[in-house]
Amino acid sequence: MLYNYPAKILVLAVFTCFLLLSGCSGGDLLSAPKRWIGIEEDLQAPTKLTDLGSESLRPKKLWSDSIGATEIVYSKIQPYIADGLVYLAGADNRVEAWQLIDGKRVWSVKLQEVISGGVNGGEQILAVGTENGLVIALDSSDGKERWRTQLSSEVLALSKVRHGVIVARTSDSTIHALDIGDGSIAWRASRSSPPLTLLGASQPKVVGSAVLVGFDDGKLVAFSLLDGEERWRATVSFPSGRSELERIADIDGDIAYQDDVVYAANFNGRTVAVDMLTGRVKWARDLPSHTGLVADESRVYVIGTNDSVWALDRMTGATLWRQDKLLYRLLTVPVSAGDYIVVGDTEGYLHWLSKKDGSLAGRHRVARDAIDSVPVAIGQRIFVLADNGSFTVLQQP
Repeated sequence: MLYNYPAKILVLAVFTCFLLLSGCSGGDLLSAPKRWIGIEEDLQAPTKLTDLGSESLRPKKLWSDSIGATEIVYSKIQPYIADGLVYLAGADNRVEAWQLIDGKRVWSVKLQEVISGGVNGGEQILAVGTENGLVIALDSSDGKERWRTQLSSEVLALSKVRHGVIVARTSDSTIHALDIGDGSIAWRASRSSPPLTLLGASQPKVVGSAVLVGFDDGKLVAFSLLDGEERWRATVSFPSGRSELERIADIDGDIAYQDDVVYAANFNGRTVAVDMLTGRVKWARDLPSHTGLVADESRVYVIGTNDSVWALDRMTGATLWRQDKLLYRLLTVPVSAGDYIVVGDTEGYLHWLSKKDGSLAGRHRVARDAIDSVPVAIGQRIFVLADNGSFTVLQQP
């Protein structure tokens, strides 16, 4: 992720970086702000992996292929899986559909614009966002363009399609709801951004007839999907600290929903549970996360700012376990897979953790590059896209 700020703040941030850190390189700024934003964890090397023993899980690789790396280094382009196909965006701004069973290419389209957000879709369309503010919708069956709509700025994230609407988040902190029939803008909503924010955004999450959006000022907002009316607004945390760096409070990580409760976390802030109907905060923990979280029937799994993995009781927020053997490995949001959660890391490994106690149960290296895209779990299969564009399908034992 990069940082989004005026030129004056850019100079201040870079100067501060050099004051606080010896040897803060451009690569670190691009790939891992959480490695240099906090004094206590700056430039920590990834924790070395230890042998898991002969009893560990041994996932089987079913197939793999590559679509090539995307052009924008801070973008977290996600695979979209539907109807037996996986849709991917990669090198040369190509968008492709592959058969999920064997990776056979169904169609391929090369766009002229730089892809910065997506891939997502539903209801027979596939959509991507671009650096110059376009949302481009393709027919999911053959890749032919359906429509394109110009928005206010770079498109950072797209929701799934629900009720004939897809929601785009742009870099100017604006939400745009688009009719998938013709791409017309049904409504817009925005909030002012603080002087310094992380460049990136969590994916708008559609739940029923509402869309949940995390903003850069630490607010979680529920809008009506149909007309954009604000239903409620909850504070994950207030920006605090003496410097603009310390006051970063972005909700850029994944938002979770389970049984009428929304779970969210923010940078430099807290993890909270919010009542979906009223917006009332049910519980809060001083547990910040830039990456985000996932929830199942009984637990919320959070990646802390130093890549500690936490399991919290979903009803109370109490700590059930904490795993510290993957510190500073720049973990992805966990994905729930049976009795385990699965995370990717900066060296191309997937890790399986027991939901019961957080113990490391398995490991498999799928790429010689970082994994920033959240893995996808369907049944006993895990699908993972690495930053170098490699896509791998694993069978979990």
